[in-house]
Amino acid sequence: MKTFKRYFAVVRKLDDKPSIENPFYFLSGDKFWQLVPQRGGEPLYREGFASGAPNVGQLRKQVAFGQFDDGLWSLLGHDVSRHQLREALIARYFPEQHDQLAALAMQASALTPAALNDALPPAPARDAAFRHTILEVYDYRCAACGVRVLLDHVTSLVEAAHLIPFSVSRNDKPTNGVALCPNHHWAMDRHLIAPCPDTKQRAGVWRINTARLDDRIEGQRELIGLNGKGVIAPAEEKFFPAAESLRWRAEHLTVSC
Repeated sequence: MKTFKRYFAVVRKLDDKPSIENPFYFLSGDKFWQLVPQRGGEPLYREGFASGAPNVGQLRKQVAFGQFDDGLWSLLGHDVSRHQLREALIARYFPEQHDQLAALAMQASALTPAALNDALPPAPARDAAFRHTILEVYDYRCAACGVRVLLDHVTSLVEAAHLIPFSVSRNDKPTNGVALCPNHHWAMDRHLIAPCPDTKQRAGVWRINTARLDDRIEGQRELIGLNGKGVIAPAEEKFFPAAESLRWRAEHLTVSC
């Protein structure tokens, strides 16, 4: 309970209460966690019932223990994979509190800071996790032109693009990424266009490299038309591009933003 409260204190909002019974009970609906009843008892969690969670006293009386899915439990038994799972969850749900949560985790971890820094997943797995998070928070929509094509809830036209390249920043936080169609991803990576800081648009505005683009040439005209338009932002402000990442793009565009 003390550990739960330490983490809760970092992520709480307004008048949230540290009610440990809520995740303990309601996570049963996510299929990777189940409550095992006392001998002879009936399953406590029933999907579709909207009643609140039993209190802690009732849970202690009716539940023998909680149990993770075997596959997840196996992953949680290893320091590195546990660290990777934690990083993925923080990136998706608590990006603004990343450093504080990571510090708390460090206190309880057997890994050294250096080992944690080296605990990145292999590139394909890391790239897949970053792509999934970015596309989800941007609702599979290009932040430049707004195109959205999603087939079978899996195949999407848009791509996940780092604002500060990973090779430079080692930063896979959602705030260092943006969803772009292949055309605008290509143009941004070649510093023809860039999302830049703006005093009015919290998520930034698009600027163009005027030295390299010519509105008389078909194909370049569409890129030039982006100039001054706001970045199509995620629904949640916590996933807006970080100011540091926008500044990096602006500096590499070679125009005044």
